[in-house]
Amino acid sequence: MRCENCNERNATVHLTEIVNETKREIHLCEECAKQKGVTIKAQLHSLSIPEFVGHLAETPGPASADEEVSCERCGLTFAKFRSQGKLGCPDDYVVFREPLVGLLERIHGGTQHRGKVPSRATNEIARQKELMQIREELRNAVDTENYERAAQLRDRIRTIEEGQSGDRSVP
Repeated sequence: MRCENCNERNATVHLTEIVNETKREIHLCEECAKQKGVTIKAQLHSLSIPEFVGHLAETPGPASADEEVSCERCGLTFAKFRSQGKLGCPDDYVVFREPLVGLLERIHGGTQHRGKVPSRATNEIARQKELMQIREELRNAVDTENYERAAQLRDRIRTIEEGQSGDRSVP
């Protein structure tokens, strides 16, 4: 695709503007984008905006029009979310939970935040993460009927929750 401004170089900057539910796309080369004042920041992940929109289009929605659920608060349907790329209200996260979780897993490889954490919260976050991991291991131990291991994990959770974490190893 050629730059819409100079029509000489390949467009590498793709801008999408949505105003009053009208979507407008602009495709520019990096040089023309800089001339127009578009700030280009390095991507912190490997997924570009066009790829993200492509994932939206691939996200499975309801099986038929009869099953097309809409949010009672804002009236948004999942099909409309896929076409415009944004949710309408906080309730949409609950209404469209299942397809959104699938979308996030495909885009990010999971649904747990793995990004930066404020340094002042590091110890608490580490404690919460450790508790989550031990609880998951506890569920697995109970599912496999390994009750001795489950009891050890239960005791470890109690110790951490009481603030007496001391040694972090689980026997």
